[in-house]
Amino acid sequence: MTHSRTVTNHFGLSGKWLCAWLMVTNSTAMLLFGYDQGVFGGILTLEDFEARFQLEDNETLKGIIVGSYDLGCLLGALATGPVGNWIGRKRSVLLGTTVMMIGAFLQFLAPNFGIMTAGRVIAGIGNGMNTATAPVWASETSKTANRGRTGMALMVINIGGLTISCWMTYLFSFVKSELAWRFPLAFQLFFVVTIFLTAFWLPESPRWLAMKHQDDKALAVMLALEGSNATSESSSARREFEEIKTSIALEQSPIVKRETKPRFRLLLGVAVQAMQQLTGINIICYYLPYVLTQSVRLNGTTARLLAAVNAMTYLGSTFVGLAFVERWGRRRLMMYGALGQCCCWLAITLLLDSASTAALLSSRQQQLGSAAVLFFFLFNFFFGASWQGVSWLYPTEINSTQNRISGMSYGVATNWLINFGVVFVTPLGIARLGSQFYVIWTVLNGLMVPIVYLFYPETAGRSLEEIDGMFEAHPTVWVFANKSMTARKPSTSSGSQDSGDDVLRSRKPEHVGTFSRNVSALELAPLAKLRHRQPGGGLTPLGSMTPVQNETTLSEDRIVADNAAGAEEIETEAVAAEEDEDADVVSLQLASRATVLSGLASPSPLGPQTSSTPLL
Repeated sequence: MTHSRTVTNHFGLSGKWLCAWLMVTNSTAMLLFGYDQGVFGGILTLEDFEARFQLEDNETLKGIIVGSYDLGCLLGALATGPVGNWIGRKRSVLLGTTVMMIGAFLQFLAPNFGIMTAGRVIAGIGNGMNTATAPVWASETSKTANRGRTGMALMVINIGGLTISCWMTYLFSFVKSELAWRFPLAFQLFFVVTIFLTAFWLPESPRWLAMKHQDDKALAVMLALEGSNATSESSSARREFEEIKTSIALEQSPIVKRETKPRFRLLLGVAVQAMQQLTGINIICYYLPYVLTQSVRLNGTTARLLAAVNAMTYLGSTFVGLAFVERWGRRRLMMYGALGQCCCWLAITLLLDSASTAALLSSRQQQLGSAAVLFFFLFNFFFGASWQGVSWLYPTEINSTQNRISGMSYGVATNWLINFGVVFVTPLGIARLGSQFYVIWTVLNGLMVPIVYLFYPETAGRSLEEIDGMFEAHPTVWVFANKSMTARKPSTSSGSQDSGDDVLRSRKPEHVGTFSRNVSALELAPLAKLRHRQPGGGLTPLGSMTPVQNETTLSEDRIVADNAAGAEEIETEAVAAEEDEDADVVSLQLASRATVLSGLASPSPLGPQTSSTPLL
């Protein structure tokens, strides 16, 4: 008897349309993030705002009221690790949005400095949760071939939010009342409402559901994302589910220990988020009007207009990254971007230093200042095409399923911590160091090129589960000398969801029933003895578990089990065999064939298990 599962629709949507609505929700969360980044930079120079909150000539209070938001984001991101793995990706976004709504109301209605600062902190907590969760939710529901573009698209829309805030504050700067700053702050609620209207009926991440042993729901979501013609009997849906379950089972197993360097991978994700802030981008995002008035000596209206135009350039540059993130890969974009940013900061430093020695308001000073503005624009172009998107995409790829939300949480928390430091010291740094303040960012950007080259593997074209296998096969931290870790792997034209179709099509039929000489005997032998906890507690050996009622799969699984049981006897031969570059992929695929053997506690969504014949 054949058992199949049809697609579960979400308000009648499945396939591409469902993926599109997932993008709407996740991108709105990132749009709000971008809007909040830019909105205070525009209203901070308004006379009515400065008078209301006693900010005139008080750089410390300006740093506090702007930086308090980043402090809240830090707290929200740290909370996302335990909360996100407990309640899931979808509910984390809804919780973060609710908190943001409270903070937005407090800012909009703030009568004094204290209430405004409290609103900034609360809104930051919600935004910290959303920025740590939305990229993960998007990544875990994307197809391998589209995952990079999806991540970059989120950040394109993020810059769209920044652009909206810049033009919003510029246009309202001509309003001579409190409405000039209260309306831009209240406009945050528009994005909050959009998230609420779309997120409630969208599916949870299938990887989170599988990690929580909700296999029926996980498979249903995968089928819905695949499209209306998908069934649980289709090879792609079945294979994807098996790969995810195998990867999670091996991560959680107390018997089979995979050395996939989880701490090093977490550090890579945290470091890329730290480096994104150390580029100095938020000197421009938060303070460009202030920088242009203080360092370039422009008037407030002209400075706000240039900030809005700069945001348009910034937005346009992100489409460059969107076009090349899969073609060039993550490593090259980061290295090219850091090199270009370093050159821009160097030029800005030299030009502003020369301008500071020129006669005040002379034509030479104006020419030097105008040239410096050009390099501020060019910096945003390099950053928008590279670090803006890749730094948010990379942590969602490099970490395993078990550590993905916590890894993103720590990374985003680090991002906001350094963000807070940058926005707090920028007014003081410009006031006390002048043009020499920009030397710091020149040096930091230059250091990023060798760091990425030495330590960061390429993730483009690889499924999330294949990245586990890559680290398992090559457990070194020095990746620059290993071509298999630094080269981009071509994605399938079909863009199947983390299915590894390109590799499976190239496998010979006999590989299904035999183990490759490259698979470690030490790893495979315990796999045959793997045990999993039952709902009522205790452990059940594989030998007493019930196989799926499918003769073909059962035959293959017996071969897998027999070979695994005898692997220890041929350990010497297996260890001495010549190492192959694709050992990680073959090992992962062979392990996935044994997923049925693992007998996870929840009933299999691939069909009822009725046979009582023991396998081992």
